[in-house]
Amino acid sequence: MASDTSSMIERMARAIASELGMADWRPYVDVARAAALAMREPTVDMLEAALPDMPDWGYLPEDWRAMIDHVAQERVFPSRFNS
Repeated sequence: MASDTSSMIERMARAIASELGMADWRPYVDVARAAALAMREPTVDMLEAALPDMPDWGYLPEDWRAMIDHVAQERVFPSRFNS
């Protein structure tokens, strides 16, 4: 299991690899990044779950997108392996 200090992309890649019965999580980094980006736009149900009974969600959608954008840009491998 990934440590609490590992990046979210690494955590996701490890979870994907584990679900597929694979020991090496590194080939799944791009899949994890794609999955994170697929969640970039929060659904109405997600927003309502976070702020039930609110007439609007304020900055929550923008905050959510900023968090997902951050995750999608995380570097997982040492810089010599990043392009």
